[in-house]
Amino acid sequence: MSPANQASGSNETPPLPQAGFVARFCDRFRFGLRLHHLLFIAFTIIAGAPIVVLAMWEGNSAFQNELDSVHERHLLVARNLTVTMSRYVKDVKAVFGLVFESGALNHPVAGLTDLLMSLNVVHVCLLAPDGTLEAEIKGLSRDPIASLPAPLLMDLRRLADSAHSQIAISNLYHDPSGMPVFYLVKQLPAGRLGLGVFTTSYLVSIQQAITFGDHGHAVIVDAKGQVIAHPLKDWVAASRDMAGTPVVDAMMRGETGVGQFSSPAFNGDMIAGYAVVPETGWGVMVPQPISELRRRADQVNEAATVIALVSFGGAALMAWLLVLYLARPVRSIAATAEAVLNGNDEISVPAFHGLVPFEIRRLGAAFNTMLDSQRRRAAETHQALLQAENSNTAKSQFLANISHEIRTPMNGVVGMIELMKLTNLSSTQRRYVETATQSSQSLLRLIDDILDLSRIEVGRLELENAPFHLPSLIHDIRMLFADQARTKGLTLWASVPDALNVMLMGDRHRLLQILANLVSNALKFTSDGTITLRGMIERGVGTTLRIRFEVSDTGIGIPANRQDMIFDAFTQADSSMTRRYGGTGLGLSIARQLCHMMDGDIGVESVVGVGSTFWFTVLLEHKADAALPPTLTTTVPDGRTEPSAFISPASREFRAALERAGRHAVSILLVEDNAANMRVTQALLETLGCRVTQAHNGLEAVDLYRGNAFDMVLMDCQMPEMDGYEATRAIRQIEGFQNRRTPIVALTAHAMEGSREASLESGMDDQITKPLTMATLTGKLLEWLIPAEAS
Repeated sequence: MSPANQASGSNETPPLPQAGFVARFCDRFRFGLRLHHLLFIAFTIIAGAPIVVLAMWEGNSAFQNELDSVHERHLLVARNLTVTMSRYVKDVKAVFGLVFESGALNHPVAGLTDLLMSLNVVHVCLLAPDGTLEAEIKGLSRDPIASLPAPLLMDLRRLADSAHSQIAISNLYHDPSGMPVFYLVKQLPAGRLGLGVFTTSYLVSIQQAITFGDHGHAVIVDAKGQVIAHPLKDWVAASRDMAGTPVVDAMMRGETGVGQFSSPAFNGDMIAGYAVVPETGWGVMVPQPISELRRRADQVNEAATVIALVSFGGAALMAWLLVLYLARPVRSIAATAEAVLNGNDEISVPAFHGLVPFEIRRLGAAFNTMLDSQRRRAAETHQALLQAENSNTAKSQFLANISHEIRTPMNGVVGMIELMKLTNLSSTQRRYVETATQSSQSLLRLIDDILDLSRIEVGRLELENAPFHLPSLIHDIRMLFADQARTKGLTLWASVPDALNVMLMGDRHRLLQILANLVSNALKFTSDGTITLRGMIERGVGTTLRIRFEVSDTGIGIPANRQDMIFDAFTQADSSMTRRYGGTGLGLSIARQLCHMMDGDIGVESVVGVGSTFWFTVLLEHKADAALPPTLTTTVPDGRTEPSAFISPASREFRAALERAGRHAVSILLVEDNAANMRVTQALLETLGCRVTQAHNGLEAVDLYRGNAFDMVLMDCQMPEMDGYEATRAIRQIEGFQNRRTPIVALTAHAMEGSREASLESGMDDQITKPLTMATLTGKLLEWLIPAEAS
């Protein structure tokens, strides 16, 4: 604790070093492993994997090797024991037969007694047919046999009879003293029986000589599976029956081999080589606990593991030193790259010397060359970017100017045509006026398409998100193209299901633009028949609706191989289409991009000579809390009545709407510096019954507004002395003192992105883009003068 802490009695605990280490560790690996870590892992795996594999293979094979060695070694020991025992049995039989051939029972033969004793023969005698003792060899280790139990004597006589005058050896028996012994029998003339007794001492001795490992031993059993020799003395004393052991059972069948069994003596699994003495049927097996083999295998595994760990550690150390040597120059190059990314334009990779690999030296030199080239290209790109920005600014300004300059005179043309329609015209004059109207509208659509395409290409076209009534929009489409359809003798149908008689959130203007384009094309390429506009809900999730629109016609159709191309800009199905029907091919391209912006798609299904169905989908939100506009019922051609959208203000008589709203006069302040546009707009307003006050610039408009009351101000944006934006701000200041507010609607020939935002920012309420039409002007007047009617 610091002196300051001690003085203040602070109990704050410094951060644990482990936490800092963990933070540094996590920070180091946050962006991935570094090169020297990857190289270290790779080299370690390359060098260490064989070591690990070999160690694992040695560990797994050690136990199998032990088992294989048992198969060879234990079987060999078992066979050698059976050979030794076979020779012993033959010697015993031979000496026993010599006793009777030499007449040693009646006349002692020198050395024969010692020979018998060396073979553990403890008694030799001759039995009369009635079982009484006729003669015996004196001096052996066993007392004379007074008599044999009747059952034993019967077994021995049956054994002798089965041997056909040959010497036979019995299975293991116990003499009256309880010692395990074998009986030698030989059938003699006149029903006499030669009888010998020898002990298991020799067999026990050779069994005890076989020991290996902790519990490796030998076991000898007779032909019935009784224990002759065994490491456990109580098993020997009791002549334990092992006939149930699989290995002993195999020996009793005369088999030789290697097998596994569960040993009750050692309470574990054993593996043993076993063989059979052919002269007697005795079995010899050499078992060893499998646990010993596993323990030796584990010792090998441990040694292999230690060797593997030491080798792996050495390989890892060598790999670490190698990767440090290789990664140092690469880290230098990486540090240079990071410095360049951080804005250091002067840095370069240092020159490498010494034993740095040739490839890394070349990498450093190439990186420096790349930096030099990049700096040159960056300078060139910067210069080109400045030029491109200047060019783009000039292009945008040019489009804005050309749009303004075209729309300003077009306002006069369209306005005068609208006014001419209201006069008494002959049929020829009316036909001329209709042609002029269609031509002016085509020119305006062309201007709008070019501006829209330009805005989309530079990413400046943004969608509005405002509530609108879909049936009203469909109704406006019908009214917009009703006269054109009637002129061509076509039937224009439109249908919307009751489920879509709702308020939706989206860009009404752009949706209207797509529908208008598709209906206009259908009318253009259809000479007779029907145009059908349908809207339907394709799918709905919550308040989000995927709405599908279809515009079907009975026109000329589109070949299948051209259907995908018509949605590309400046493309039509056939080059002759432009000559015959006109058009630039921009409408469908813009429609497709607008659909994509609304998370939808567009397509066409068409048959040449039959007709086409253009469809598109958009995602719109259902605005359940918005009030629906009033609806009317209209009669469709088959006599049915169906709900229809509220009749658009453009299709109703303006004065009747004013009267229903309780208005009898409307006073408009018209601010316009262009004389032709002033005359046209004033004439349109006066035709509607409005009282118009003129102002030719912003200053004049502010002066007039200060001393008069108006129902609406129509404000041109670009004017000398004071433009419309400054005039609007001045008027809003006046309203602040006079406690009133009048709707101000911008009149502008600018159709570029941002013009509406500029108008609203200055304090205006809305905007009308020139040229004006009667429908557009009427709708905007009703929207702001009679909100209840226009809703």
